[in-house]
Amino acid sequence: MTHRKILIITTNHSSYPGADAVGQARMGYDANTYIIRVPDPVMFPEDFYLNAFDKGIGGIIIMSSGSDCPYEGAYERLSKRVARVYEQMKAKGIAANRLKLTTICTVCRAAFLKEISEMQKAVASV
Repeated sequence: MTHRKILIITTNHSSYPGADAVGQARMGYDANTYIIRVPDPVMFPEDFYLNAFDKGIGGIIIMSSGSDCPYEGAYERLSKRVARVYEQMKAKGIAANRLKLTTICTVCRAAFLKEISEMQKAVASV
């Protein structure tokens, strides 16, 4: 069975080290998962997400630092941006469960894997 691609956007200071901890512990996840490491996910405009879906990405997980973000106001801006993306997804008939904003810390291995597993289920019907 072929799985749709899952894009994970991680932060340099929290969620990427969490993903790295999963790898160092030799805890695996599906090969259809692609990780982008950025200073903070707030840098992506709304149309990035919609274009990704248009180009065949099955699901997107935005793993932010939440309120621990070192960039002032970034998480609040990101939350508002994602809310607007959800509205645009609804208008285009894209299921909301294909995009998730979550907080993952540097040692959150189980949570990291859980998010991927849940997204695998969400995109299975796409």
